[in-house]
Amino acid sequence: MLPLRFIRENETLVRERLSTRGGELPLDELLSLDNQRRQLLTQVESLRAERRQVSRAIGKASAAERESLITQTRALTSELGDREPALSSVQAKVEQLLLEIPMLPHASVPVGDADHPGAVHYCSDAPAPDRLTPPHDEIAKDLGILDFARASKVAGSGFWIFRGAGARLQRALIQWMLNFQVREHGYRELYLPALVTQTAMTNAAKLPKFAGDSYAVDERRLWLSPTAEVALSEYHAGETLNAAMLPAKYVAYAAAFRREAGAAGVETRGLRRVRQFDKIELFNVTNPDDSYTALERMRSEAEAVIRHLGLSYRVREVPTGDLGFAAAKQYDLEVWSPGAGEWLEVSSVSNCEAFQTRRAGVRIRRAGSGRTQYGHSLNGTALGLPRTFVALLENGLQTDGTVAIPEVLQPYMGGCKRIEAEAPWL
Repeated sequence: MLPLRFIRENETLVRERLSTRGGELPLDELLSLDNQRRQLLTQVESLRAERRQVSRAIGKASAAERESLITQTRALTSELGDREPALSSVQAKVEQLLLEIPMLPHASVPVGDADHPGAVHYCSDAPAPDRLTPPHDEIAKDLGILDFARASKVAGSGFWIFRGAGARLQRALIQWMLNFQVREHGYRELYLPALVTQTAMTNAAKLPKFAGDSYAVDERRLWLSPTAEVALSEYHAGETLNAAMLPAKYVAYAAAFRREAGAAGVETRGLRRVRQFDKIELFNVTNPDDSYTALERMRSEAEAVIRHLGLSYRVREVPTGDLGFAAAKQYDLEVWSPGAGEWLEVSSVSNCEAFQTRRAGVRIRRAGSGRTQYGHSLNGTALGLPRTFVALLENGLQTDGTVAIPEVLQPYMGGCKRIEAEAPWL
């Protein structure tokens, strides 16, 4: 979160930067409550000091003076009994409002909304729409590798079941992507819980902002993880890390769960928007001076996955009005979907600076220094599997109806080079 003192002392800057994000933010209410909080704090501290002074005087007072001092102490205690709860109440409101203030966009982020014309940072090529390529769900149906009808009986709408070669391709993608990041980019692999605490959700900046999009269980004490970023950002919570050991680079496979409330229409067809999806998550903790260098490195690490899969892609430098809640700067990586004739996001890479680490209490200490500071956290998807699966089916479709498997995945598919139609299932 943003420090309250920083907001108060840099109000003009904060208002200017946050205004580029769009939407209504409770800054006025926050600053008004902060003034009230500071006034109450001054009053409470003054009353406490006076009560201590009077209490010390009682021990030295004469019998005649003692009764008056005791009465004075009781009056001060009574007044504190009114002011302290008021202070606690205002403090709780301030802390809650702070959780609703997003990260300040970095000065280099283009100002605008999702349609900002300067947002495309890089494009490998710009394929023309191909009306001859059917959408992925039709390809999958012909191959018999994807079953939505039975999935809806199991879990309702927004879920799917891979069959045969579809399940093997999904497994191959997960295994190859993990191995690639560990082998080529020096990541250390973690396997994470599917459930996360409310504290972890809050520290990762998923609560309260995205409560309506997430699945709460156990009376909201636990949540189904909406992204592996939650567990990864909580991994070092409350710890002080050795600056010389950074960056800490973690990679994890995890299933993610989101309600996608209200989603409907063509863009939700098939695998494009689902309630459970697999992805490979990259996460870094860095020294503050190094985080923007790390952001560019992480972007290239995610791009490398797309290039090895042979997919056309572009990189969007996300403008201020479309930034993630915790992100100071963000890149989205999108692959070309010929069946839909548009770009599909498969990765988002963000520098959150100290927004998450301040909430989680992740500090770093440099050698020879007694002081600590908050580290910077960065996260990136490399890649989200549903839309990657979509792109592989549509871009790999052959004239005979089979789908070519990228060379890097073939060893994980038992040497198979193409997905052919499954033999009939029951």
